[in-house]
Amino acid sequence: MRLHGLRIASFLLWFAAAGLGGCSLTEPLQQNGICQTTTAFTCDKILAGNPSPDGGVSGANLVAYTCTGTARPDDHPRYQDGWPSGTVCSVQGMPDANGNQAYCCTQDTTTCAFNPVAICPDQGNYGFQCRGPDRPEVLNPTMTCGNGVREENYIDYCCVTAPRPAGCTESKGACMPGLNGWQCMTGDYPKGEDFGSNESRADYYYFVCGVGMPAPNPAISTYCCFTPSPLQPGGSCVTDPTVNTQIPSCTPGRFGFACHGREKPTDDYLPIVCNDAPVDGVDANGYPATLYCCDFVLSM
Repeated sequence: MRLHGLRIASFLLWFAAAGLGGCSLTEPLQQNGICQTTTAFTCDKILAGNPSPDGGVSGANLVAYTCTGTARPDDHPRYQDGWPSGTVCSVQGMPDANGNQAYCCTQDTTTCAFNPVAICPDQGNYGFQCRGPDRPEVLNPTMTCGNGVREENYIDYCCVTAPRPAGCTESKGACMPGLNGWQCMTGDYPKGEDFGSNESRADYYYFVCGVGMPAPNPAISTYCCFTPSPLQPGGSCVTDPTVNTQIPSCTPGRFGFACHGREKPTDDYLPIVCNDAPVDGVDANGYPATLYCCDFVLSM
């Protein structure tokens, strides 16, 4: 929650400093440098070497740019009546000997805006704020974006110029009705972004997954997950599929939670029933928490 709060706060500070106040941005962000289109490379060739597995626009809809200084081709977003608009650009490689940075950008204006103050956890990531059904990588498949974070009417993304990692793959029919099955390499856990851009274009999924079940291949685990309604403000129970390391009775297929407040998982997740007594322990990050092992019960 702290990271999300910082992202919101930093964006609101930029929003106010830019003089938006709920209206459109009339002046571009101040940048040191200029951008111009280039024929030195084409985004078609980039896509040919790294095709998007989820579809999206073709390379013909992307424009190649080079920029000097700190300028980006998409650093002039607008907000009109609460709707973001701008181009979506991916950084291509490192600056050349003259300091010119290459970009591949959408040809048309989109419902996403570059967020210069996004707080992204990994180096090399850059942020976008969108409103609408499309993820940034659907609009510009030369990038890969993480799971979107819902912020009122907007969805915040952190993106990077890289192919989508293997992640987890959907395994239909592996779980009881009401649950989605996923197979992951041991140590990885399903995320909403694993749906890919075609199946989760409004990607603000928050998965709740049970304890992993061993697959025939010992390097792979099967998880059964569901997508709950958005967690209400103040909710402090989060899914924790590692609870079984502290609660031996939390066997594969059951659901572990770590709670940091007064409520129980049943207060935050309606299909969950918790009959086992809670245990004092630590969450997956090592912070003190009340741990629960619960079961998914589909209402008839």
